[in-house]
Amino acid sequence: MSSTIDRMEDVYRRHEEASALFDAYEKLSQRFERDLADERDVLLSKGAALMMIKYWLEENGADPWRG
Repeated sequence: MSSTIDRMEDVYRRHEEASALFDAYEKLSQRFERDLADERDVLLSKGAALMMIKYWLEENGADPWRG
């Protein structure tokens, strides 16, 4: 699961149209790591937040996973 998170972070970190959402994601990630004790919960939370970015980009026709 962590490799998927890492891969998605790399893609969205570089995606210009996702920059504002990715900034919020990074702040949330710090909070997840601080507030959640279980690594699995941290990864699931990060994955959910990244999927929100993916959904937003898809809805706006800018998803880098689709080419």
